[in-house]
Amino acid sequence: MEYGIAIDAAVKAYQDNSARSVQSQEGRLGPSDIGFCRNKAALMIKGVEQTDSTNMWAAAVGTSVHNYVEAAIKEMFPEWLLGSIDDLRVTATLPSGAEISGHPDIVIPNANTVLDIKTVDGFAWVKREGTNQSHKYQRHLYAMGCLASGLFDKNKPVYVGNVYFDRSGKEGSTYTVVEELDPTLTNEIDSWVTDVTYAVTHSEDASRDIPAAVCEKICSYFTACRGELETNEGTVLIDDPELLAAVNMYVDGRDMSKEGEQLKKAAQSVLSGINGSTGSYQVRWVDVNPTRVDSFDKAGYSRMDVRKVRK
Repeated sequence: MEYGIAIDAAVKAYQDNSARSVQSQEGRLGPSDIGFCRNKAALMIKGVEQTDSTNMWAAAVGTSVHNYVEAAIKEMFPEWLLGSIDDLRVTATLPSGAEISGHPDIVIPNANTVLDIKTVDGFAWVKREGTNQSHKYQRHLYAMGCLASGLFDKNKPVYVGNVYFDRSGKEGSTYTVVEELDPTLTNEIDSWVTDVTYAVTHSEDASRDIPAAVCEKICSYFTACRGELETNEGTVLIDDPELLAAVNMYVDGRDMSKEGEQLKKAAQSVLSGINGSTGSYQVRWVDVNPTRVDSFDKAGYSRMDVRKVRK
């Protein structure tokens, strides 16, 4: 038996039978489906079969972290309500009449607070760019549901937040963002959902909100959604806000790295031959003997190059 294949199959089957996967297969939108891509949501409602295999491990790790963290929280804070333990399901009713139901991760009734757990690869992006639209919509819908179910006091401020865990394991603690509920998001979310339902009702495509290059990597509806569309492999204007932010983030990081190398070299020239301790940092020079490395084949790889456009 090829054990790796067997284990992959077991994990995939387990995921396919999860409550969230079954809900998606039945064409019912949950809070986590709102705010991401309207055409994907429309395809789900239409019952279009998923056409592409996507990497399942990020979702598997995320689910595992959710369950582990919620169990730990429940042990210390038994009065808190946890999605995977208390089986709490809330429903948000939007102005258009659309109802969105789901299981919030962490509800703290006496603090009028709902927190949603997210697993990410490092915190650099969220610290720089903040909570994305999908995460904001999701936690907002949970808060609406908690208010509707009587879990929160309507006469007091309501707080929503995200608790980020680094699934790479490099960050040893969480990164948490908590904000007061923004009432204006209700109509914004309702408009997003209305766009989807209009497309479904009129047998049209909804807006494709995710760039094709990103969609191809992460969306199980990619072929069904874009398979017959023409592609342009040439120079394409990047105008998606998230991709623009990523380009700027890369350039800033590269420039900071260059500046860092220059600072280190300048400091090294001053500290040449100095060994000792500042109390906070130890300075030590180590002589490394020359070595000979036999020739070897270097595997091919993709390298990203970002530079200023010549006017």
